[in-house]
Amino acid sequence: MKDLNHKSLYIFLVTLSLVNVVVYIICRNKSYFDFLNWNLFLAWIPLVLSNLVYLIYKRSKVKSIFLVLFGMLWLLFFPNSPYVITDLIHLTVLKDLYANNGNISFAYWIDFIVINLFSWTSLLLGAISIYQIQYIIMSLYNKIISWCFVIIASVAGGYGVLLGREYRLNSWEAITDWSKVTGIIEGSLTSNSFFFCLLFGLFIGTVYLTIYLLINCMSSSNQGSKTFT
Repeated sequence: MKDLNHKSLYIFLVTLSLVNVVVYIICRNKSYFDFLNWNLFLAWIPLVLSNLVYLIYKRSKVKSIFLVLFGMLWLLFFPNSPYVITDLIHLTVLKDLYANNGNISFAYWIDFIVINLFSWTSLLLGAISIYQIQYIIMSLYNKIISWCFVIIASVAGGYGVLLGREYRLNSWEAITDWSKVTGIIEGSLTSNSFFFCLLFGLFIGTVYLTIYLLINCMSSSNQGSKTFT
């Protein structure tokens, strides 16, 4: 497993995010999707936290308690990254605005591409953040435990997306309004929610596994970097 802590990667991710914003500004003709920029900002939080966990792992002398603390904080905010793909629902909600004598207007396809661009960037941010945490777990423990973490994080991410999309719960409310969170969690424990979490977890896991294999099956140009097997 290759170490992804490379400055060029972060430069690329920042540049890609700026491209998202520029494309949105160019294509924006209504204010319907201004929330995309905010959601992209939220999608960055898991990567910032995973980088912080990585720095603690590499440099801090008192690691255990801080790794656990910021690792839990990462898991709390991680669903913000895959959440963005659910913004595609707004194209369905606003479908009447795109209809013109039974035909879909060109504006629909522009908004469709813009939302997908934001979604891909956010999924990539989330996948890289999982990768960094898995790298640390694999180095501290072993391969099996690290992949168990990936499975748990994927399903937990699916549950977080459910709470955010269906119950309009924000990540920070787990800190600021715990009573609200517990009430919503109790109401969300249904068979449909369970199936959604598994299905969305499969989606997150598939995206992550794709990124993981692309990183670790690349040509030997980066073989000098530290790896775990």
